[in-house]
Order: sequence, then C-alpha cells, then structure tokens
Amino acid sequence: MEQKGKKDFWDNFKNPNGSYHIPVWLIVVGFIINWLLGVGLLVAHLCEEGGSTAAAADNGSVRYEHRAEAPKPAKQKKAKNKFKRNGPAAVLTGFGILALFVGVFNLPDSVQYLVWCMQNGDGISYGVQDVAEDIIWIISGLVMLFAGELMRRAAARRKKIAAIVGDANYMHISEIAEALPASRSRAEKYLQQCIDYGIFGNNAYLDMRSDCLVVRGPAPMSKREQAEKAMAEAAAKRAEENMDEYSKILKELRDINGRIPGEEFSAKIDRLEDLTAKIFKVVKDDPDKQGKMRKFINYYLPTSLKLLRQYEQLDAQGIEGKNISESKRQIEDTMDTMIEAYEKQLDTMFAAESMDISADIAAMQNLMRADGLLDNGLTDKFE
Repeated sequence: MEQKGKKDFWDNFKNPNGSYHIPVWLIVVGFIINWLLGVGLLVAHLCEEGGSTAAAADNGSVRYEHRAEAPKPAKQKKAKNKFKRNGPAAVLTGFGILALFVGVFNLPDSVQYLVWCMQNGDGISYGVQDVAEDIIWIISGLVMLFAGELMRRAAARRKKIAAIVGDANYMHISEIAEALPASRSRAEKYLQQCIDYGIFGNNAYLDMRSDCLVVRGPAPMSKREQAEKAMAEAAAKRAEENMDEYSKILKELRDINGRIPGEEFSAKIDRLEDLTAKIFKVVKDDPDKQGKMRKFINYYLPTSLKLLRQYEQLDAQGIEGKNISESKRQIEDTMDTMIEAYEKQLDTMFAAESMDISADIAAMQNLMRADGLLDNGLTDKFE
C-alpha cells in the first residue's frame, strides 16, 4: 500500500507521455513560500507545456521518418530538435540565481538589523522576520538551481542513451549500463524514463525475458530459449561426435573381418558388426537411450575389439603353436558369448517400448470389455 501511495504521488508530476512536469498546486505552494519561487515555477511550467507538445511531435516525426527512411538532412534536423527541452531548466536556473542573489545580498543587513533590535530590546520580531525572509530566498534559489540541474542532467542522460542505442532495433540492457556507465537497476530505470519520454518512439519497451531494450521489430530470443538452443546444439554436437566414433568402430570391425580368414569366424564377426550397427542406430534415433548402453560402450565393446585385434595378431603369426592355438580357440568360443550379450543389449534397449505396447493392449482390452465388444474367449486369445 505504501509503495502504491508513493507511486500515485509521483504520478501527479507526470505528463501523458511519461515526462515529469511542474503541477499547478506546486506553483501555488511556491507563491505561498516566496513570490519569486512561485514566478519561477510558473514560467518553467509554461515553458514545459509548450516544450512537451513540441517534443512529442518531434519524437513522433523522428521515428516516422526513420522508418520511412527519410532523407538524412531532415532526420538530423529532427534529431537535433528532439532534445531541445532545456527551457524549464534554464528558467529555473535563472530564477534560482536571482533568488539566491537577493537572499545573499539582503541577509547581512537583515542580520545586522536583528542584532541592533536585540541590543535595543525593540522590534525583534521584525528583525527575525527579515532574516527568515532572506533565508527563504536563499533556500528557494537553491531549490530552483537544484531542480534545474536535475533537469539538465536528465536531458543529457536521455541524449546519451539515444546516442548509445542509435538505429539498433534492440540492445541488451547490460551493454547500455556498461556504456553509460551505471548499475543494471539504474540503467533499467533510465531506459524506462526514455521510453516514457518517447525517445525511442511509441513501440519501444523493455523485454526482461531477453534482457533487451526493444526499439522496433521482434524481440530476440529469451534467456531460456538461448539456453535451450545452446543445450540442443551441444547435444547435437556430442551426438555427431559420437556418431563419428561409432562409424570408426564399425569400420574397424569390417577391416578386422577382412583381414581374418575363416568363414565360420568371419560370419560371427559379421553378426557382431550387424548387432553393433543396430545398437548405434537405436541411439542415433533416440539419444535418450544412450544412458542404457554406457557399460556396453565403456567396457563390452572395447573388450570385444581388443580380443579381435589379439586374434588378428595371433593369426598373422602363421604358426599353430600350443599357446597361439589355445588363445585363438578361447577367443572363438567367446565370440558366441559376445554375440549373445550384444543381442541382449539390443533387446534391453526396447524395454520401454515393450512396456508401452503391453500397457496399450491392456487399455484396449479393458475398453473393449467395458463396451461389451470382448468376451472371455477373445481375452484368452489376446493374452
């Protein structure tokens, strides 16, 4: 509630385009405090109203001409007039200097008069009043100088932000904050003020999903979309690298098979290669199944290749000694075990599909039974 009340209060100082202005009630308060302060606020208010209308027209013209790609000289002229909003600041500064001068000039005499009154014990209230009026003049001058300086700084900041953004369709808020320089939160506040002021046209907005100021056109990808895209690209890259590795493994199996004579043993290698290719294809079609073949990739397949390489090396010796013959026989007998393990590995990778099929069949049977389309005899056939 407190923040809402605070926001409603500051809304009293805003124009329809979001820029801040001097309300009438503040001018009345200024006249009550000090007539010169009231006059300064009044003149600044009149300058501000005229400037706001012109500025709004200038902003609309600039953005319209930019989109229509108007000639460069006209665009530059509009851009130059776009920031010609220092009228209120100049007025406040001028009146502030005048008020400060009046207060500072008269204060010594007023203080001296107050001292004289206190010494004589007469007219002290008049002396205090004179000093108070001079202090009010000084405070009023300082307030107007401070307000004028704030207006000038705000205008300069808006101009700098517009120069940073330039003709870009969008720009990251962090980049603008770094260029200002300013903190991230202050940059957001300044950009929102520029948007409210109409610096970037009527369609500009802050897109917090992509962390960008969007001037025109669609917003860039959001942070989540960028992260998802990066993850998808990384996964695709890993899959491509894995497939390159898979292709190398299959090629090595074919090369070993081509160098080892013997039809029976060659047929077993063909079967091993066929099963390996099918397992790799399943993973390629469904990368989520890669976790189910971790042990296959990390142990079974490398061990199988190692045994085949050893068999090739033994066979290349050209002799049938006891050790060579026994080692070759053990590898030949192990081939049947490896083929059986590869078949089970391939079958295991379809466990989820098998469960889905069973669940679909059970659901269909229950639905058909509920509709009276399935008797016990047909149920037995299904089962």
